[in-house]
Amino acid sequence: YSRQTVPRLVNQRHLYNSVKALAESLRIKSGPIGRHQVKNLSGGNQQKVVIGKWLLSQPKVFIMDEPTRGIDVCAKQEVYSIINELASGGAGVLFISSELEELTGICNRILVMSNGEIQGSFRQSEFDEEQILRTAFREHADQRHDRESHSGENAD
Repeated sequence: YSRQTVPRLVNQRHLYNSVKALAESLRIKSGPIGRHQVKNLSGGNQQKVVIGKWLLSQPKVFIMDEPTRGIDVCAKQEVYSIINELASGGAGVLFISSELEELTGICNRILVMSNGEIQGSFRQSEFDEEQILRTAFREHADQRHDRESHSGENAD
């Protein structure tokens, strides 16, 4: 097939305009659209490109696993701002992070998981870093205690 006989399934002008508008709204610093490969952008801009690609499909739920890992402080703030805008607009955001300070700063509810099970649930008004950490490490401490008490039984 030549280019002239294959029907265009994607309106290139519409796609370009949509991408350009998204890049501007997400404050992606890349220069003219299409000039640079995403892999050559900073980590923060790469992350915003990923979010922008999701936004093109207009999802209602976002699952973000460590979305700010490895990016600088300014880029983190921009990603937080984007996440807050998504949530304010009615989107559901499942935000997964190993940074407790990050979770307490952006979430309205924290579920603590260990070994694939929910160990605790905290609403924003209940956020207590010490209690969240205790919940997160309780099972590990319980397992260690069980091992120690079982090893003591066989010491006779």
